Amino acid sequence: MPDTAHDDPCRLGVAFIDAQLMTLYTHAGLLADWIDHGERAPDLSAVARLLAQRHARPEAHTHSEDGMPMKHEPSDDLPAWPTFDDARARMAFALHVPCTNAILAVADFFDVHRLSNSRTPEVQFLMRLRDAAVNGNRFHIAGNEYMPHAAYGGLIIDKTLDGKPLMGEGAQEGFIAFGDVIGLLRYLRKLLTSMQSVISSGDAG
Repeated sequence: MPDTAHDDPCRLGVAFIDAQLMTLYTHAGLLADWIDHGERAPDLSAVARLLAQRHARPEAHTHSEDGMPMKHEPSDDLPAWPTFDDARARMAFALHVPCTNAILAVADFFDVHRLSNSRTPEVQFLMRLRDAAVNGNRFHIAGNEYMPHAAYGGLIIDKTLDGKPLMGEGAQEGFIAFGDVIGLLRYLRKLLTSMQSVISSGDAG
């Protein structure tokens, strides 16, 4: 279980990033054969029994204080799993949303705990990825916009990226890939661990 017994944001952040990493590892591992070879596509029909586990009853309430009533409940139809001839396109489809979700979640954590104000290049890199993720998978950087240095592992976000894709789309490559997201989260985990060590040393002194 993640260590969330302390309110220290660095310690909470390490546990939060660990959970994001485990989710990414699991998702990629389960879909690795499909991504590489187009084999063993997931059976979405198996999700139906999990969808039955819920507490809300949107079809039953009639009062606005319970939420906005609907005449008809949204369809429970599950989407069909798509097919792609190209492994790069399969990877883009399978890993785009999990990667952007992890970026959004960790960036939001940094925002909530006021860690996003750090001028550490990797933290600024994370926040710029977040901005692109919520703007149609595209960087939007105005020519006159002030930009703190945002970099990670030799990747630099600057104004030349304006309009370019964050992650791959179909067979088109993006600015970052799955391994970059994993590497950045690992780095940020290490950064928070180092910050926690400094705080703990100060408390001990």
